[in-house]
Amino acid sequence: MATKPSKPSKSGQKKDHRSMISEAYMASFLKEGHPPVSVHRFCEELGVTEKDFYMAFPNLDAVEKHFWKAWIESIFTAVSAGKEWSSFSAKERYLAFLFAFTGEALEHRSLLEQRFGKLTLLCRPTSLDSLKNSFKDFASDLIHHGMDQGEIAHRGALGNLYPEVLYIHWRSVLEYFLKDDSEGFERTDAFIEKTVEFAFDLLRTQAIDSAADLARFLLPQIAHFGRRN
Repeated sequence: MATKPSKPSKSGQKKDHRSMISEAYMASFLKEGHPPVSVHRFCEELGVTEKDFYMAFPNLDAVEKHFWKAWIESIFTAVSAGKEWSSFSAKERYLAFLFAFTGEALEHRSLLEQRFGKLTLLCRPTSLDSLKNSFKDFASDLIHHGMDQGEIAHRGALGNLYPEVLYIHWRSVLEYFLKDDSEGFERTDAFIEKTVEFAFDLLRTQAIDSAADLARFLLPQIAHFGRRN
């Protein structure tokens, strides 16, 4: 007797529906240069009912938050599935993530420039709130791995700040990447390598040599960007 194909779970349907809505939202954002002006108009253009929308998201802002969160989590999943991941040090894991991130960012560079190109580290876009939470979970796991391996110093309560520090660093990589006009984004690669080296030297308290090397690299870059503005 033939078995009937199983129906997709409601949770799976909701997940797919959320992905469809968030991708359409960001495509509209990129095309129009601004977020959709209303749920009604967005649903009309997408061909779904408002009930469909509200079953997936409480408001339009939540759609963008979901998009960036899902995007960064897909990078975490992909990079941690690598064959060598389990043997990587914390620094190697973070470098692997950052290089994977900049590679994936090329697929969304126009959208990233439009959305975050004018922001600085002092800005706190609410659209990245959900992404930030996911990033800090990833960073916390990475930090604990480094501590277990003796790569990162235990500093009690101060260690609780490390995930926030890495998030700020990731924001600096995004900002640098969006300003980078070098061939093949070579300066972004160098920025990642030198700032991560410096950050992990700080985490294990050996910062002097890395600070000098980072300063030698950054000063010409600052002058270069200054001439562009």
